[in-house]
Amino acid sequence: MSYEIQYDTSLAPPRAAAIVSFMQDFYRTSDTESLHEKYVENFTSDATLIMGPKEAKGTEAIRTIRHGLWTHVASRKHTPTRIFFGGENEIMLYGGVNYRLKADPENDVYVPWAGRVVFAPQQEGEGIKMHFYQVYLDPSAQGGKK
Repeated sequence: MSYEIQYDTSLAPPRAAAIVSFMQDFYRTSDTESLHEKYVENFTSDATLIMGPKEAKGTEAIRTIRHGLWTHVASRKHTPTRIFFGGENEIMLYGGVNYRLKADPENDVYVPWAGRVVFAPQQEGEGIKMHFYQVYLDPSAQGGKK
């Protein structure tokens, strides 16, 4: 299981490698509980994050969701699989995530997911940031209730 995400280079925009690298680092950050601030820094200050049924707009609301994502989770490991480019600033991707829940530390729960990301237009000297990120998943699977 790795963060290596596959994509079709013949269909990719010029900054595809940078976007893929950004997303790989994003999932590494997402899987490290202590990196709340680094996680939030991946978004613009006015970004929207939709995670299943939860929605956040702006830095503080995204930070709140991020903290909440670790309430019942002891560990998580994303396995992003593939990215599809929808132009210069938009992607769809899919993969899975393995959770180790605090209430059941002996068993992992696997949840498949898909996501849509819209990146902010990149300005000279600025890094890549997400303006919109929506994750599609079965929220009941997160609690191990498949």
